[in-house]
Amino acid sequence: MKAYLMPKKGFRTIFFIGKGGVGKTTSSAAASLILAKKGYKTLIVSIDPAHNLGDVFMVKLNDKPKRIVENLYAMELDMEKLIKAYLKHLEDNLKHMYRYLTVINLEKYFEVLSFSPGIEEYATLEAIREILQKGDEWDIIIFDTPPTGLTLRVLALPNIAMIWTEKLIEVRRKILDRRRAIENIQGERKFRIEGEEYKLPSREKEDPVMQELLSYKEEIKFVREIITDENRTSVVAVMNAEMLALYETERAHESLKKFKIPFNLVVVNKVIELEEEIPKIKVRMDAQKKVLGEIQQKFKDVDIVRVPMFEEEPRGLKWLERVGGLIIGD
Repeated sequence: MKAYLMPKKGFRTIFFIGKGGVGKTTSSAAASLILAKKGYKTLIVSIDPAHNLGDVFMVKLNDKPKRIVENLYAMELDMEKLIKAYLKHLEDNLKHMYRYLTVINLEKYFEVLSFSPGIEEYATLEAIREILQKGDEWDIIIFDTPPTGLTLRVLALPNIAMIWTEKLIEVRRKILDRRRAIENIQGERKFRIEGEEYKLPSREKEDPVMQELLSYKEEIKFVREIITDENRTSVVAVMNAEMLALYETERAHESLKKFKIPFNLVVVNKVIELEEEIPKIKVRMDAQKKVLGEIQQKFKDVDIVRVPMFEEEPRGLKWLERVGGLIIGD
């Protein structure tokens, strides 16, 4: 059993990352099944827009946890629905914070924002945060993620968002300082909206913008503390024994190291194993052997597990248990 996949203090979070088509969903589903059979209450969540977690379990899934077997629950998040909910949350907050700007048609701007670069990453991060906030309901939470590039951007967001938020708090404090200075000279600044009188906030406790920024900072800090804690989070990279997959996994390893996110295990999937040499695929076998050697060299500080290419596609609980036993080390 791999200790870095087991809960230590609170729940354990495991991210399965990798290129599309390498078997990431199968590997994450297989690992979740074994962990559940070990008695850990496990939730596996697909945050990949191209869901096939339900196909692997051979059940229909949605955005609510569905029981697969004892201790194992699975769900697939609807990214389009997540983005709409995220934008609605932003819209409601802005309307509350800037009531004196109700003359502006905010809906029009949010329609455009839904197509903006980065919105999918922020919506995904928000979904992860909401799941982690309910983490005490589970022993282990496994995320079956989108292809590597998007996943790395999402995992980098807490650090980036924290920097931006701290800068915005600093700017907002300067604005409030200047408002108080003007109040000392001209008195309180008031205005009317739809017959109601409002005072322009000049202190942090009464300023909804500052309160929102401080609240968001705590939310981001919560996620960052979990995903950078080696006792709470593990990243498992799934790859095939091919050079392009190796390069991508190596880049992911370096990126995660930069953001101090624990990277613990490489699963080399679909490894061809032959009892005797077949001349027609000798070139392929030589290439695979070379890649496997490179993996050993480049990931000396990381566990490596090989999963063979099976005679049929691993679907259903029987096959998943077989694959999961190899990954978890049972």
